Amino acid sequence: MIRDTIIRRIVQLDMAGNPLVEEEIQAAEELLYLAAIKEFGSWDTAIEYAGVSVRDALLSRELSPERVKHRLQRLCTTGYDLGATVNRNRDKALYLAALKHFGTWRKALASAGIDLKNVASRRPKHLNRETMLLWIRGRHETGKTLMYRDACLENRDYALAIRREFGSWIRAVREALGKNSLDECP
Repeated sequence: MIRDTIIRRIVQLDMAGNPLVEEEIQAAEELLYLAAIKEFGSWDTAIEYAGVSVRDALLSRELSPERVKHRLQRLCTTGYDLGATVNRNRDKALYLAALKHFGTWRKALASAGIDLKNVASRRPKHLNRETMLLWIRGRHETGKTLMYRDACLENRDYALAIRREFGSWIRAVREALGKNSLDECP
């Protein structure tokens, strides 16, 4: 009976997004920690019985705010869905570290320099091939960088749609600015 209670509490903490790192649980939930050690022999064994990955619990401790931002930027520029629910299930350690350091998933995305209005990851209806080329030319004419990473962080939907349409960001920039504009391509 006590094992079920311990497991239920661990699952509740996990579902609430609380970090399950041993040192933090020992300080925040001392009675749970002591009961888990007594019943299961170790904290790692207790969380495994609860169905929580020990690896995820450890990784959440290792992700600094800068590493969280870097990983979010990488997810953005590689085209992954940036929804909170998707990422909570896909990479729980990143999700928990984002909450720990920034408070909410959206604040973590904003801190990483990701424009939140462009997180939906769908091709805008008005964006055809010519509009894509005009958008790249407009960036160039206004002095904005033509690096894919920066364009993607600013307007993810456009950058991903352009990359899909042309096969690569560099091909799109070359077509928008002319074949001899290799120096402009990131």
